Amino acid sequence: MEYDGAFFLPSGPLAQLEGYEYREQQRRMADLVYQVLTHGHIGLIEAGTGTGKSLAYLYPAVCYARATGEKIVVSTNTINLQEQLLEKDIPILKKLGCRFKAVVVKGWNNYPCWLRLNELLEQVEPDSDTAGDLRELEQCLIQEALPLIAKSFDALPADLKEQVQAEPDLCGRGKCSFFNQCPVFINKRLAETADIVIANHHLLLADISIRQVVGWQEQVVLPLYSHVVVDEAHHIEDVATEYFSVQLSMLRIRRLLGFLYRSHGKNRGILASLRAKINLEPMHAENDARAALLDWQLLPQLRIVDEAAARFFQVMETECFSASTEQEAAPIPYGGVETLPVLESYDRFHTALVMLKGQLSALSALLDSEQQETLAPHLRRVEAVIADLEFIMNAGDRSYVYWVKRQPRQQGCLLQAAPILVGEQLKEHLLLQVKSAIFTSATLSVGGDFAYFRSGIGIDRVERWDIQSAVYASPFDYANQVYLAVAKDMPLPDQAEFVPVLVEHLESILKITCGRAFVLFTSYAMLQKTLEQMKKRGLDQRFLILMQGEMPRTEMLDLFREKEGAVLLGTDSFWEGVDVPGEALSAVIITKLPFRVPTEPIVAARSEHLQANGINPFMHYFLPQAVLKFRQGCGRLIRTQADRGLILICDRRVMDRGYGKHFLQSLPTCPARLESLEEIEHGLKAWYQSSACKR
Repeated sequence: MEYDGAFFLPSGPLAQLEGYEYREQQRRMADLVYQVLTHGHIGLIEAGTGTGKSLAYLYPAVCYARATGEKIVVSTNTINLQEQLLEKDIPILKKLGCRFKAVVVKGWNNYPCWLRLNELLEQVEPDSDTAGDLRELEQCLIQEALPLIAKSFDALPADLKEQVQAEPDLCGRGKCSFFNQCPVFINKRLAETADIVIANHHLLLADISIRQVVGWQEQVVLPLYSHVVVDEAHHIEDVATEYFSVQLSMLRIRRLLGFLYRSHGKNRGILASLRAKINLEPMHAENDARAALLDWQLLPQLRIVDEAAARFFQVMETECFSASTEQEAAPIPYGGVETLPVLESYDRFHTALVMLKGQLSALSALLDSEQQETLAPHLRRVEAVIADLEFIMNAGDRSYVYWVKRQPRQQGCLLQAAPILVGEQLKEHLLLQVKSAIFTSATLSVGGDFAYFRSGIGIDRVERWDIQSAVYASPFDYANQVYLAVAKDMPLPDQAEFVPVLVEHLESILKITCGRAFVLFTSYAMLQKTLEQMKKRGLDQRFLILMQGEMPRTEMLDLFREKEGAVLLGTDSFWEGVDVPGEALSAVIITKLPFRVPTEPIVAARSEHLQANGINPFMHYFLPQAVLKFRQGCGRLIRTQADRGLILICDRRVMDRGYGKHFLQSLPTCPARLESLEEIEHGLKAWYQSSACKR
């Protein structure tokens, strides 16, 4: 299948589609993607909203894969975008005569396990609702139809899903009697024969991690591939940091213990299952060593581990946070926390885990080979917890940063260690292993410069890389579609009067826009204060006010789209990845420039690393990161050529401070009005009433 340079032109195949619009940026991007795939090695492509980015990389990728037989992995940040590519963009290419095979690959826990499902069915009441749900899923598994399996599995209650989901370390693979019918391996086999494999960043990193050990010539998480296209690439550094981090919490301990034994519930755990099988053996004796080990050592030890863990996490939180502080995270110093309460609780917890490991090993030695294989992954999980606990508490690897994080809604605090820099790992284990790697997003550059992104993926300017980069601006007419204003008379965001003044003028602005607004914050504290003030002024009686956290994000967005006059107050996750085209969203209000909190452990560690190397952390880390986030937030407003509305920046530092120009210059060409709030209200009203902006 040859690449057709005219594919996107008015005379080309794409023009056959209803609603087709020629976009020069899309055609140029597709040409560049094909060039990088053909000649290598690295492509950095920023494509503004409305470019048609997905088709611009999918079409050349399909052509190249079919022509060469070389598989291409497309990686996105979310499962939602994976499914969008499969259900929306790929059918367009097939409709136009492109013959190829594309497969979506998801993580193990997105699929049910046949074996675990069968084991649970044996334990639940045959006439219960649970049994009915499980049998419905079983029927889908029998049909081997992955879309039906996914739909039925997703419909299960969360606690039931956890008990039947596939997990790589519990899987018997080829030894399992359900191996050939397993949806995980059906999907893997489909991916092996696909031209395009659609993964997500977590899966890509899992694949890279394993290939570090086994090499690049093996089929691991993903099939063999030589080319990768990373969409939503601005997330890759953060996802890599999260993936390569070590985390330990009470939730992880309870989950570990629950898999071993539960005193009640539908699935009693592996130890209860083993005990029941021992009882059923015809030669079972009362003094059976396995039964004695289970009854008198292992089961009591599980309670000891649970109690020791609860005490340990409680002590860590108490010792690492002072009573007066409201901070969410506290650093663990290199060498570890050495207060007496921490050392005593750690010693007890660690000893309890080591004893549990020894008892599980002793039990394994008494079991037959099949039972040993069943128990082995649980023993490995205990060993992994011990290793992670020692790693965090020793805090000796200075390429990592260590901290304790509060979790008010969960059981105890979270202990975490994360690599300070992940670029070297991405470079060594991905970029240097593939023939080509293309990174694309609507926000990759700052002022057209990719330096910040390059440093995050390990591409040093000193080294010689074959890199092709381009910035393709959005085709939308921002000058006429957007009323961009900076409120020059707002107090600074850290002043006490900021929120009262904000809410006072929100009342007038929301009246003009008829609600239909996103109000974006950088902290929950300011969001909550704003909500309280809005309620005091009775705004919740005139508008449907939605606050992030009060319901699932998808449900909240559906409600926002459906209800007239909705106002959504959101923090971090609503600055990006949210698509509300049309009049439902007519205003985006930026309360504060989105600089990261400098005391966050990973942020502080990266800042210190830059400073130690003679690099200004503000200009080379904090500022570019904030500019990219700012662009994402502003980008929520205009999603189609018909969209119009207000972008109001309430942080006057974009005008007062020298660095402010970087924020405004990063936006598409659009006049910025530096006005008082009263002037903005009058100007906005006139703008909406003008003939060019009638809605």
